Amino acid sequence: MAKKDTNDQDEKDPKTESTGDAAVEVQLDEHGNPIVPPKKSNKKLIIIIAAAVLVLALVGAGAFFFLSKSSGEEVKEEVVALDEHGNPINKTVYYTLPEFLVNLNSSGKSSQFLKTTVVLEVAKATDVPMIESNLPRVVDSINTYLRELRSSDLAGSAGIQRLREEILLRVNKAIAPTQVNDVLFKEIVVQ
Repeated sequence: MAKKDTNDQDEKDPKTESTGDAAVEVQLDEHGNPIVPPKKSNKKLIIIIAAAVLVLALVGAGAFFFLSKSSGEEVKEEVVALDEHGNPINKTVYYTLPEFLVNLNSSGKSSQFLKTTVVLEVAKATDVPMIESNLPRVVDSINTYLRELRSSDLAGSAGIQRLREEILLRVNKAIAPTQVNDVLFKEIVVQ
């Protein structure tokens, strides 16, 4: 009778099959094929992982740009002063050249000297490195010009104005494309 009960169980539930040795039950469909449970969807897991990777990439890129900017040359932003109407006020920068002491061109036995200190006016502080990098060329062009002058060339304000214009022309040629706005004299002594 015991056998009949187990057979009765098999006949009652044809969708379940037991293997006897193992405790694994496999469910069968109406044709006798095993039913495989559907796989759980991994879409949520994939979206979460993709979002985490994207956030890490953005954080890494931001850190890279932040650190690379601060580790290199520091970029200083120019602060522009404004007048009462909101227009920018240009702050000029002055650069003093080394003192010049040259023999003037003279026809007589007596020597005449010119001693002068030249100050260059530039539009912004970023022009100063260009002047400094070309300083030997600037000094040479001014010295060459000054040595050709005679004391009569420096007479009066018209002579000083011509001197200013000639120095400005030579300096701008030496430091092109940077431009000097004006040439000022701290001192001019002719002996």
